[in-house]
Amino acid sequence: MAGNEFPFMKEALSVVVIGASGDLAKKKTYPSLFSLYTSGFLSDSNIICGYARSKMTDDEFRDKMRPFLIKHGTDEQVESFLRLCTYSAGGYDDAKAMSVAAAKLETHEAQQTSSKANRVYYFAIPPNVFTDVAAIIKEVGMSTTGWTRVIVEKPFGKDSESFEQLDRSMSAIFTEDIVYRIDHYLGKEMTQNLSSLRFANTFLEPIWNRNHISSVMITFKEDFGTQGRGGYFDQYGIIRDVMQNHLIQVR
Repeated sequence: MAGNEFPFMKEALSVVVIGASGDLAKKKTYPSLFSLYTSGFLSDSNIICGYARSKMTDDEFRDKMRPFLIKHGTDEQVESFLRLCTYSAGGYDDAKAMSVAAAKLETHEAQQTSSKANRVYYFAIPPNVFTDVAAIIKEVGMSTTGWTRVIVEKPFGKDSESFEQLDRSMSAIFTEDIVYRIDHYLGKEMTQNLSSLRFANTFLEPIWNRNHISSVMITFKEDFGTQGRGGYFDQYGIIRDVMQNHLIQVR
């Protein structure tokens, strides 16, 4: 099914990336949105609003994102996508700043032909500010004519106790149908394809077993430092960040 055949493509859609100036947003979130755009699942009538504490103009924000998009498409595609991107600065507990961002969305949505305007809020932020942002969105950022969805990235707290507290807090703000909890590495294609690779090839299936393989080593390496993620790692650490989700799923 082509992108423009989906029902939601006929309705106004605003995507708000909370934490848009951070590492996750530039390396994962915006390139993923760009991929949706080039695949036809986002249109030129959509708006992608970045929101974070760093003070920037729209053009400064686009300049920051451009290097992370250019390898995924043509120059023309990148510039067309960046024209959809705006930016608003404000604190994560600042209702007034969020109201300004919401007003931008309302202005854009009012210009669309559809009477229904949907909103997606993507949390590319640490979990200790999830509930602050969620409460403000509930107060000033919900769509009045369509649905609203909130996507939260792992980790959900740093242990069972903090997870349960965070889950209760989010549930007190939003109903379950609004909140989507994700990990951007779940379901990596290479990991999923190992079983298919084994059983689809008759010369591999008989020898990929305990009789012929003595051990499997999984190595996780990065050729860069924390690069602005120091505050996050101080609270949650690299083991909680990657071992209990990214690496365990491929063991």
